[in-house]
Amino acid sequence: MVRPVKSDLLKLLRTILLGRVASPECLAGELGVTAPLVVTMLAQFNEDERELVPWHRVVAKGGAIGRGPHRDQQFARLVREGVVVSPAGIVQDLNRHMISGFDDVPLLKDAQPETPKTGSRSRGMKDRP
Repeated sequence: MVRPVKSDLLKLLRTILLGRVASPECLAGELGVTAPLVVTMLAQFNEDERELVPWHRVVAKGGAIGRGPHRDQQFARLVREGVVVSPAGIVQDLNRHMISGFDDVPLLKDAQPETPKTGSRSRGMKDRP
């Protein structure tokens, strides 16, 4: 089954917390695609998509921010969120800011649907034996 990778990428980007960054390699590993594909998809986001997700939180695994037309915007947004970025465009203190994975994010995992823990009672009513 082919998954819509772009929509998965958009969902995954929404899980990167304020003040944290992720690498394309980390995103690619979670999505099951290559890092260059992730970089290409990020570069092709339209303005609406850029407003919906924190695309600016994706930096190279060495901490460098993008070199494209949105570099200044990425720089400013990261600094505004408390991420220290050098004048050369390198995120400082990567150990503090870079996430290592999305293990605790169930959005893209092939999880089985949860079965309800209670009976079919309406809210507020307690199940009784």
